Amino acid sequence: MKKHGFTLIEVVMVMVLVGILAGIGVPMLMQTVDAWSYNSQFQDNAVFSAIVAMNRMSREMRRLKDDASVTTANASVYTFNDINSNAITFDRSGNLLRRNSDGLSDNVSALTYTYINDNEAAIAVPVVSANNTDIRRIQVNLTVFSGSNTLPFQFSTRPQNLRRLNEKFK
Repeated sequence: MKKHGFTLIEVVMVMVLVGILAGIGVPMLMQTVDAWSYNSQFQDNAVFSAIVAMNRMSREMRRLKDDASVTTANASVYTFNDINSNAITFDRSGNLLRRNSDGLSDNVSALTYTYINDNEAAIAVPVVSANNTDIRRIQVNLTVFSGSNTLPFQFSTRPQNLRRLNEKFK
């Protein structure tokens, strides 16, 4: 007579083997989930910090006093006077994005500025003088690293008190 089914000993043995495998596998799985969660949280913090810093930079750059208020404009440093005549410098020192000497965001691996003129063309060397500037828009490229990942950000802003060149002659 053929038997269909399992004996009690076979069922108990399978349950013991599954219990042993679960006892070994679950802690390893939890370590992987914890590591992923930590990496994800670290990346979220880096993204949040970069977004807050970019919003502040954009807001302050728009508050340029006038055409003669830009004092430094190169690929890595932008210095200007705002509408309250406060000197403001945005640059990078090591991995820190700075506003004057205060840190805005850490884990910054690159910061570059591109200056745009009235014709929407990039300016290789912007005019920065006591009388005026040819900068009409500023594009900022920021790269933040999070663990082994790099996250690029970009924004563009037009300072509010810059006149177009043809507006100066009206």
